Amino acid sequence: MSKVCHYCGKAPVSGNSVSHAHNVNKRQFKPNLHNKKVDVAGERRTVKICTKCLKSM
Repeated sequence: MSKVCHYCGKAPVSGNSVSHAHNVNKRQFKPNLHNKKVDVAGERRTVKICTKCLKSM
């Protein structure tokens, strides 16, 4: 299963890790996902939800 939030669709994005000397390395910013059991279309399923969506539930 991919690292994507079930509700908002938040997914990893690429960017740069920049040091104080301005050395640049490619990196990936990943969403903070948690497995949560929720009711989806009348049945209980385990879905991956980011913490921002989890707080708003």
